[in-house]
Amino acid sequence: MFTGITVFIVLLITELFCRAYYYSALSPLHRVATVQLLKDLRDKFRHYRDDDSLTRMLQRNQALVRPQLSREENNEIDRECRAANRAVYEPWVEFAFMDVRSKYVNVTDHRRLSIPDRSDSGAKEPLRIYFLGGSTTYGYDVTDAETIPSAFVRAYQQKYPGGRPIRVYNLGMPFYYSYQELIQLSDRLFTGEHPDMVIMLDGVNECFEASAAIVPAPIFTPRNRDRITPGDVDNPSNQIRDYYKLPDGMSLDSVCTLVINRYVANIRHAHDLGAIYHIPVYCFWQPAPYYDYPNRAGDPICAQSKQERFEKIWPRIRDSAGGMRAAGLRAAGMPWLHYLGDMLHDEKGLPFVDQLHYSPAFNRAIAEKMLDFIQF
Repeated sequence: MFTGITVFIVLLITELFCRAYYYSALSPLHRVATVQLLKDLRDKFRHYRDDDSLTRMLQRNQALVRPQLSREENNEIDRECRAANRAVYEPWVEFAFMDVRSKYVNVTDHRRLSIPDRSDSGAKEPLRIYFLGGSTTYGYDVTDAETIPSAFVRAYQQKYPGGRPIRVYNLGMPFYYSYQELIQLSDRLFTGEHPDMVIMLDGVNECFEASAAIVPAPIFTPRNRDRITPGDVDNPSNQIRDYYKLPDGMSLDSVCTLVINRYVANIRHAHDLGAIYHIPVYCFWQPAPYYDYPNRAGDPICAQSKQERFEKIWPRIRDSAGGMRAAGLRAAGMPWLHYLGDMLHDEKGLPFVDQLHYSPAFNRAIAEKMLDFIQF
């Protein structure tokens, strides 16, 4: 009896302390504060365990794609890349990754630093090239010097050693898809920025964020809507994950057709807007591990899951690129849309630095391929 009373008193004191800790933040679904504390401790343990496992995997990947660097340098690259993974509010496009300064990752005014950012250091006015896209354009998990825009400058120097100087601006932003890029381009043009060329790289976010692309709205809209119009925070009706799912009541084929037609409309508007300002716009559909990658099973880094929408959308974009007409699509007459989705077909190296984003070597390959389609 004494032991039972002692245990009861200890539990009661523990419950009182837990209630004082949670105060009004305690969920009504867990009226016993001690239980809530135990669940929170369990979740934190799982988070730290999963985060530690993810850290080890990403550090391994960095070492695989940069064997010439020391373990310490690769680990520092991984640390800085993940530390920069933070977003802030930005008008019209809703969010942008925040500015950051570090050794390998630098962003100023939502523009990722390119190294080099121009093909020469002379005083002659360079051709200004804006790069728009998602995280692959931004350079997720790679350094400033390893992004596609940086590689583009070096590839241009080799291909056109005596050509007009160019300067690149990396406006790529994780999670962005073509509609946000259209708004992004419009805003910069309307506020007085006039590039001489625009290059857009899309595909992955169009497919993964299918519901967002169809609405259209940025991927974080459901979360921000819940903050502006409070609802049931324990069981919100709209979560970000819903934008990754297919819309209710729609077949896979109808969703894929709508995603493609929305993409086609977005890049056509971007092209027409560029024409008003006499700015050529080049649009590229990117390679992804989910389609036309025969060596995927032998790749120790990239995603291995099956994604049906990629298998349906990629070949239809391929058929619509370069002005060709694809069945069921409004994609004819677009010679400025170029398909890069077959670049993995003969790839035997390490084209990815994580499950989805490109390695430094493959960024160079993409930049060189872009130059094959661009007229200077």
